[in-house]
Amino acid sequence: MGSKDAAILLTAVVHVIGTLLLIWLLIHGQEDRPDLRGWWRGDDGPHDPQPRDEPPAPTGGGLPLPGAGPSPVRLREPGRIAGGYERPARRPAHEPARRPERV
Repeated sequence: MGSKDAAILLTAVVHVIGTLLLIWLLIHGQEDRPDLRGWWRGDDGPHDPQPRDEPPAPTGGGLPLPGAGPSPVRLREPGRIAGGYERPARRPAHEPARRPERV
């Protein structure tokens, strides 16, 4: 048996074992099922040595948010979207620099 055949056989055996394990877990009821998560140290569950702190309470201006108002433009109506918004204010014109006086 070559190395390619051994690799295919090993892959097939692992898949068959995994399939049998999944079928066994599906057939047996919840009370018969072993706790498979107990062997792994996770950060959640009853095995957590340090309980988590309560999340902080939300702060801020409350609801609704300032930008939560209805849109000034309805996209179903005919027309341009830009027509529903005001044009931005232009910068004020600067006065020209003073010319020096001749003496």
